[in-house]
This record gives sequence, C-alpha cells and structure tokens, in this order.
Amino acid sequence: MHRITSRILFIDAYDSFSNNIISLLETRLEGVQVTTIKVDEEIPDFPAFLDSFDAVVVGPGPGHPANRKDVGLIPQLWQLEDEHVLPILGICLGFQSLVTAFGGSVVRLPAPRHGIVRNVTHNDTSIFKGIGSIAPVQYHSLQAQIHPAAYTHGSSNASDHFSPSKGVEELEPLAWDFRADNHNSTQIPQYRANPEAILMAVKHRTKPLHGVQFHPESICSDASCRQMVANWWSEAQQWNQQHRTRRFRHGFDNKTVESSDPTDTSVNFRAIGRIDLQDDAREGFSGTMNEIGVPASTTKARPVVSRVLPLNALTVPQICELLEMEDGDAVVLDSEPHKRADVGSHSVIGALEPKPLRLDYHVGCAVIKAHRGDRIELIDLASHHDGAFGFFKAFMNAHRTTQGDARVPFWGGLIGYIGYEACLETLSIKTSCRTGHPDMSFVFVERSVVIDHGNQQLHVQSIKPDDDDWVSMIASKLSTCVHGPQQVTSIALDPTITNLNVSTYKTKIRKCQEYIRSGDSYELCLTNPAHITTHHVPNPWPLYLNLRSLNAAPFSAYIRLGGLTLLSSSPERFMRWTRPVATLDGNTREERSTVQFRPIKGTVKRYPDGPDRPAISLEQATALLSTPKERAENLMIVDLIRHDLHGVVGSGNVCVPKLMVVEEYATLFQLVTVVEGTLTNRHASISNPPSLTTSSQSSPCSSRPHTPVSSASSLEYLETSEEDPQCCRAAAHKTGIDVLAASLPPGSMTGAPKRRSCALLHEIEGRQARGIYSGIVGYMDVGGGGDFSVVIRSAFRWDSDTVDKGAMHHKRDRWTVGAGGAITSLSTEDGEWEEMVAKLASTTRVFRGD
Repeated sequence: MHRITSRILFIDAYDSFSNNIISLLETRLEGVQVTTIKVDEEIPDFPAFLDSFDAVVVGPGPGHPANRKDVGLIPQLWQLEDEHVLPILGICLGFQSLVTAFGGSVVRLPAPRHGIVRNVTHNDTSIFKGIGSIAPVQYHSLQAQIHPAAYTHGSSNASDHFSPSKGVEELEPLAWDFRADNHNSTQIPQYRANPEAILMAVKHRTKPLHGVQFHPESICSDASCRQMVANWWSEAQQWNQQHRTRRFRHGFDNKTVESSDPTDTSVNFRAIGRIDLQDDAREGFSGTMNEIGVPASTTKARPVVSRVLPLNALTVPQICELLEMEDGDAVVLDSEPHKRADVGSHSVIGALEPKPLRLDYHVGCAVIKAHRGDRIELIDLASHHDGAFGFFKAFMNAHRTTQGDARVPFWGGLIGYIGYEACLETLSIKTSCRTGHPDMSFVFVERSVVIDHGNQQLHVQSIKPDDDDWVSMIASKLSTCVHGPQQVTSIALDPTITNLNVSTYKTKIRKCQEYIRSGDSYELCLTNPAHITTHHVPNPWPLYLNLRSLNAAPFSAYIRLGGLTLLSSSPERFMRWTRPVATLDGNTREERSTVQFRPIKGTVKRYPDGPDRPAISLEQATALLSTPKERAENLMIVDLIRHDLHGVVGSGNVCVPKLMVVEEYATLFQLVTVVEGTLTNRHASISNPPSLTTSSQSSPCSSRPHTPVSSASSLEYLETSEEDPQCCRAAAHKTGIDVLAASLPPGSMTGAPKRRSCALLHEIEGRQARGIYSGIVGYMDVGGGGDFSVVIRSAFRWDSDTVDKGAMHHKRDRWTVGAGGAITSLSTEDGEWEEMVAKLASTTRVFRGD
C-alpha cells in the first residue's frame, strides 16, 4: 500500500509533456501525490491555497514568460510573502519565468533546440550534487540570460559562470550548456549561431526556488535527470523541516477541484458537441431509440456464433468478392498486403446487411444521427456525459459480450472513422470549416469474416441472435469456392491533379518556423491537400486493389460509408487497446487492458534516384534516419503520446518497448516507435467479470495507477484517506475509448504542444478542412478492444463532390489526397517540399496508372 505523506502542486501551462512530469514526480518521489491546476486558473487567495502543499512544480508550456496569457498565475509564486514561501521547481517556461522575476531576461535562441539531447555542465552543488554527468533533452526556442560572461566565454572551466552577476544577484547559476562540451553539435550547422554557453539551471540564494531549462521527464533524458529531481525533493523536504514548522492544512488534505475549462487535459475526456442543434437541422427526422435499434440501456450479452476454416490461400479481395461486397457500402480493414506478427496479423471484413445501423456525428452539433435504411433518428448528446465519445462508450457497453474466441480481435461492433475536425473538437478548437459531411461515422457490424494471417485461418462470425444459418452458409461458400489468381484491373481515369505550388508551400514552412522560433511550438506537422479529378468511377473497388498492390501496408482499408469512399494504404497504427482481462484478489476484481500507440515520424525514400534505380538498403536508411533532426521529430511525438496516455492510465503505467526503429515499406523507410500503457480498473464487487482469471496477468508497464487531479476556480475541496488514493481518486470506469478521446488528434499529425500547434496549423493551412485525412479509421469491438490507424497515404472522395465537365456535363469524381511533414527548427524548405511530394506520389500514382 502506497501511503501519501506529501503533496506537490503542479501548474500546467497547457504543455503536451505535463503528465510525464507528474508521472516522474509520483514514481520517483516516495509518498508523493500530485495535484494539478491550469496556469490560467483564477484562485482566490492563492497564497493561502498554496499553504497546504509541500512544494510546487511549474511546468513547461508554449509562449514567452513576459506574456501574461502564457504564464497566468506563475508570477505570483515569485512574489509570495515570507510566511507563504515554499519550495518551487520551474521547468522550461517555469525556469524562464523565475529568471525574469529576479532581474534576468529571456530572448530568442538563434537556433532553437527541440528534442535534442545535450551534455550539461554543472557545479556539483544543490540539486546537481553527486549526480555526475547529465545529458537531458532540451525543448526550447528561448534562452534565459543572467550572466554577460556567458556570451563571451565558451569554456566550461570559466569559474565566473557559476557566480551571481550584477543586477541578478539573487540568482545563482547551477548548470550550463557549453558548446565546447558538445562536440557532436558540429552535426547541426545551425547550432553554431547559438552562444558559446546557454544557461540551464539556477537557484535563488535565500529562497527555496530552483529552475531548469531542460526536460528531465523526456524518454531520452538520462538517469541523472531523474536523480536531479530526487535531489530537489530532498532539499525541499529539508527546507520545509527547517522553515515550515507549522503545517498549513486548513482542514483539507487532498484537493480535488473540478475544472470548468473544457480544454482541461488532465481529465479523461474533453467534452465535445455541447451546443444546441439549430431547429432547421431537426426537420424531417423522427423515430425512437428502440425503433431504430440504438439501445437505451445495457442489454444482455449475446454470444458470438463462429466457424473456423483453413484459409486455403484465399485473399482478402477474393473473400470480399465472394461476399459480393465490392458494390455498395463496405468496411474492410486489410492487413494482408504487409502482414506482420506485430502489426498486420488480422484483417477484418464487415458483412453488412442491407440496412445496417450507421451512427454519424457532425462537428458543432450536439446530436448523433442514427441511420437505418431511410429512417433517421437524432440522439441528443446533452444526456451523454463527454459528448459523442460518451455516447459511443455507452453504446459499446450496451453491446458488450465476453463469449467469443479470445484469439480473434474483432467479434463485431463499430467500424468507421473519426475525421480531423472532430479530433480538433476534443481540444475545444473551433474550426470555421463546415463540409456538410459527417465528421465521425461508424456502422454497427453484426456479421463479419476475420482472417488470421499468422495461423492461416478464417473466422466467420455473427453476434446476431439465432444467426447460425448465415454463419454456416458463408462458411460453406468460402470452403468450397474455386478461385484463381487475383487480377488487378486497369482503369482509364484521365486524371487532373491540382497541388500547391512550391512557393506557397515553402511560405507555409517559413510561417511554421517563425512560430517555432517565437516559442509557440516545438514542431508543427504541416499538411497539404492535392485534389484529383477523374472520370466518374461508380465502383471504386478496382482502384483500391491497384493501391494495395502498389503500396503494401499493414493498415490498408477500403471504406464505403454514407457517401464516403476511402482508399487507404496507411503504414501507421494510431492506437490499439486489448480486451480487458480480469483477475480476482479477494473481493476485488481488477481489469487490465494494454493500450498501444505506434507513431511514425522520420521518412526516407526507398528509391531516391527513381523507380528504375536500385533501392537503398535498410542499413543505408537507418543511417539517414539517425540524424538529430529525424530523431528529434520522432522523440517529440513520443513524449507527446506518453503525456496523453499518462493522463488516463496514470503515473508509472506507460513504457516504450521500441524506440525509433527503422521499418521498410513499399516506397519508403519510416522511423517507428511503440508506446504502451496499462489501463486498470478496480471493482469492489464481482458481477460477470470478463475473461476472469485468478492468476496475475503480465503487464508491459509498471503499475502505479494515477489519475491527475483536475482543478478549477470553484475550489471544492474533497477529503480522502491518507492511504493509497487509487480507489478514492479513480474516475468512472475507464476503457480504451477514454484513452482514444484523450489522445486525439494523432500527435504525428499535429506537433507539440498539441493544442497550441493545432490552432496555429489551422491558421497556416488557410482554415481549410483536412477532412478524414489526418483522422483515424478502425473499429471498436463488442468484447472491449479496439484498433485504429492514422489516415495517411490515402485518397478519399464524397459521392456528392462530383464536378461536371464539358457541354455534355460528364460527371467527374473529385478525390483528395493529403500529405505533409513535421516542420522543426532544423527543417529545410527544399527537404520538406521533397518529403511531402514523395508521400503524395506514393498515393497519387494509383490515379496516374503507374
């Protein structure tokens, strides 16, 4: 049992690494519980509020310490009267604010550093005592200045670097980044423009105030960084014992304050879709929830009826055609072109009935449109906590079953997509683009065929009541069919491709880099839509077959749903979560689910000299993707995903089993990382536990659950036990859908910090809708699992977006293909343009007939 003996207040400046710092504090510091408030909270009598905490950590964030909107209440910390002073550690923005409060200045760094590991030299005192060498990750566009000598001397032996300077006598330098101690900096020519020495840490000479410029919580910061945090905590405790002889508890021990801020990322869900639907949008809709098939309450779990067959060399396209689903609506999640045990082990084919239940959501409308045939019902989300995601969570719980083959990841459930604009809404970013198309759409799949590529088996399944006859009929059809080799059909499309010109794209790259230099972002994932008009193709199935043959990918997909056609050859898993497995300990049931993210950042062409020239080798690609720039792009997204995941699964429950590994695809090599977390729910009573076992289950990560305590101006203090607060602090039962909602949009398509970066990108990209591109596609399983990929290397069209051409008004289809890249301070305009064009060409060639 983990006993809480100390409490630290964390001030979150809307950064995308905050939860990683909280995890570091709670797992590294014995007996510590962290309470989180937002930087812009309005807290009456803030000094009295602080009296109940043992220390404060001020986190990083975008912006400048001189901008009140960026730092909020942070400056109040440095002005506390003596009776309220307490130990404070500032990180990055918090460090910069500390320096400016006591006479220093903060200016732009000539060459910003983001996701870069550097050696830092310290004086072996205070929080650096006894830790030896230290190599932290740096994320900063700004530098704090207190010492004139720092900009004229570069030697780490210059003793005057560690003495207070005139005008800033209250601050003592503790650590510096000396160019002379970072010989590998010659790999990055831009860094030669930076000063010979950059301040990395300070302490106040009489008050318990410390600050560090670097990020000790990063996955690539070394162990000395964690020891430095432990040293700070040791000093903080000693200071409290000597100076805070009276504990200021005021009768409340554990502060749990509910935030009214919808952008609060320390809660499990960020509410979406809470505005009233306009009256005219309701016209023409009728029906009741039970009539259309959406359950109003939990129903009895239905068993999965299934038959297992040998695959017998059948392919995914052949099975689809045998099911006669190449025409009309279809949902196919196809891993066959690039099947691998770790990513492409199963393919899922939904066998849709003539009038399946389809659930649509439009950004800005607080309703779900439930379609079944010609009937449509509006479901008011006001009654569903957490908006659309709360509805889908309740829907899946109502259809929950535990009676299927555990080897099969999908038994039935919802298959569909979440578009990028719906993802933005989870961050409370309002967009001006309204396409008229659903921003989320899922179809309820009751019949399916799942292919186990590893074991060469087919699973024919149904969750419909009394559906044995259909299962037997399809099993017989698949087992007796005669099939030949798959034919790829050539289609005359007469394509016209419209793309941004190089000048416009490079202008956007420069805008991104200006925001990075100003400290507003670490990385911006700029995207560009190309539009292709072609002859009208009533049946786009052959186009998909051509794409999958050109771009073998583990997360290919063919979706025909509600007027949308999506042809995807995505190499990137966004998120997968396993079905919960329950264990029994006395009268407590514990359910655990493993959540996995698989971000891709870092790309090189397989055929840099053209398709007729030899491909580069894996070894050559690895060397090209080992540069500081490529690794920094990946690292920033990895740290962002760790933050998103920590926010739901808690401290100590996130790990990185695979960090920056090069993988080979049809046209590109990609730098891939795997981030995993353990989602745990505990229940005091036992009622139909799923997959119940009595032995402990292995977890990919350590298990010290933590749910960050949210904050608000209401300041409603709730008392809890001094013992382990797991049960007391736990939110409502959490599932993978909670993690999904807290992690959107995909970090590999946004940059970091996520919220500020998404807002900036919306402006830079001309307020154009990305649509389904940059969103996700996948499934939520009735057994409690799910799997989604990022919509990249994909083309999509809407049936309503056709254009007329010529006097005969021949109908032409309008397809959209998105591509882009992560812009950092180290990006070059030519390099980013070439990367975007290469990604674009990998998909547009399906229209050119390459």
